[in-house]
Amino acid sequence: MLPYFNAKENKKVQLLNFGGLDTRAKAEPNTLSQCLNMSSACYPALSPRLPRKKIFSSTGITAIVTPEYNDEKITTFTGIKDNKFFYKGTEIDGTLSAGCKSIADFNGKICIFPDKVYYNYLPSPDTGQISTKLESMEKSLSVSGVKFYSSYDSVSGDYTAYISKSNGGFDCFCEGDSIIIEGCSKSANNTCKIQGKKDFASDTSIVCAIVKTVSADKLELLLYNKTGEKALFENTTESGSITIKVSIPDMDYICVHNNRLWGTAKNGEFIYASKLGDCMNFNSFQGLADDSWYSMIGTPGNFTGICSYRTSIVAFKRHCIHHIYGDSPQNFSIPKQTETGCIDGRSIAELEGVLYFLSSNGYMAYAGGEPYCISYQLTAKFNSAVSVSDGRHYISAAYDKNGSASVLVYDSKYNLWHQYDDTPFIGFINYFGSVYGATSTDIYELDSEGEVIQWSFTTQRLTYNTMDYKGLNCIWIRLDAQPNTVIKIFVSRDDNEFELCSVLSPQEKLSSARIPVRFGYCDNFKLKISGTGNAIISDIEFTTHIDGRKFR
Repeated sequence: MLPYFNAKENKKVQLLNFGGLDTRAKAEPNTLSQCLNMSSACYPALSPRLPRKKIFSSTGITAIVTPEYNDEKITTFTGIKDNKFFYKGTEIDGTLSAGCKSIADFNGKICIFPDKVYYNYLPSPDTGQISTKLESMEKSLSVSGVKFYSSYDSVSGDYTAYISKSNGGFDCFCEGDSIIIEGCSKSANNTCKIQGKKDFASDTSIVCAIVKTVSADKLELLLYNKTGEKALFENTTESGSITIKVSIPDMDYICVHNNRLWGTAKNGEFIYASKLGDCMNFNSFQGLADDSWYSMIGTPGNFTGICSYRTSIVAFKRHCIHHIYGDSPQNFSIPKQTETGCIDGRSIAELEGVLYFLSSNGYMAYAGGEPYCISYQLTAKFNSAVSVSDGRHYISAAYDKNGSASVLVYDSKYNLWHQYDDTPFIGFINYFGSVYGATSTDIYELDSEGEVIQWSFTTQRLTYNTMDYKGLNCIWIRLDAQPNTVIKIFVSRDDNEFELCSVLSPQEKLSSARIPVRFGYCDNFKLKISGTGNAIISDIEFTTHIDGRKFR
């Protein structure tokens, strides 16, 4: 009997375009099982991300904020560190509570919640001076011996309502303020404030008190009940102390939309909108188009974020989305609710008219219909994320249950994911066409200059779609590499350790390079390429042979 002859079939296998990161157990051979600091900037070729530039270092950074827009790159720090607010490098007087903040710029007032404070970076219209401290969005006055009076003639329409006391200090309020009155022995004179689903206002209760005129001795008011009709005091003089205040709802997430400050209640039961053009007025209910507004929300759980989206507002909970339409209290409505939510409002970013965010099932895209998943190829489970859009990419620093970070980038044009690195960013901003990222100790300008990047990528298991054992004769790589770039090529067989095959140190651009690699008798293998410096990987070709099927 003649001996068994193992015929070898030589063939060439090419990777001519490179997909993104795909961590599933089986994926397309042109995708990457792992990558570090790679990007789709030269797709279908593969290239490292652009460098970052460090512009600020400190300690205790917990938030980065967009300063007043002035067509210049950021060179100083605006944000929160060590529970202090800084504006363009200057510490602003006032201490903030610990914990996460939601921050929005309302016409020059940087509002910080849940602290209910703001910093006004615009000059005062009265003095021309710029503030050096944080101001409370609320006002409060405690006073005793106050006279309450109101009258209404239904025939003539004459209406009068005021509270007064000599040198009462009422001039701390302003015309147009919507005030809350508390502590009156005559309960009818207290302003009814709806703070929970179980709160109730009768038809005669005062739900809105608007300052019409003001002096130190007197507040002339407009009083309204819940049906929008004029309300009346019970005429009396209070001997005890009462409290008069401008009250801001307890909100944990805020945003600005159509010249109103919007927010979500900390108890998850309400969505609020301020009076038009006035971020400190949430209790004006006069039946006017510029009134403030609120709506009770019937879904369970707390809110996780809110954002302005096109001509509407989108508010998120962990398991649902509420879409608020309309342009005034007369037509605000919440007809839409989806059953997929966001687990971290810091992950919400808009890119080319689509909202992207992190859900319990991965990253989602939302364009007003039903949200759909864009991260099926990512198998890692993330518990939180902070994200930003640069106009083409969705950039997200995602954290797992152990607190480990992965900076992931989604290219919306090609539907590709890449991983940059594990920098623990705690926030991003997009300013003057540049993206800035903050860690607890540093501020970086992304896509800048000055950094020498270390990068790598690993292919999927390459099997040539055959059960036969195979071998490798050599690897050809077409690339463009800058001088002083160092590139290393590794191969792993059947998931064993990677072995170094070659080191390239080109002093000029290479069009192609041959890597002699010779082995046989494996079911699958992986290629890993790492580098220091800038290079573009255009094509990879494997010269291979098939050794037939083996039995172990």
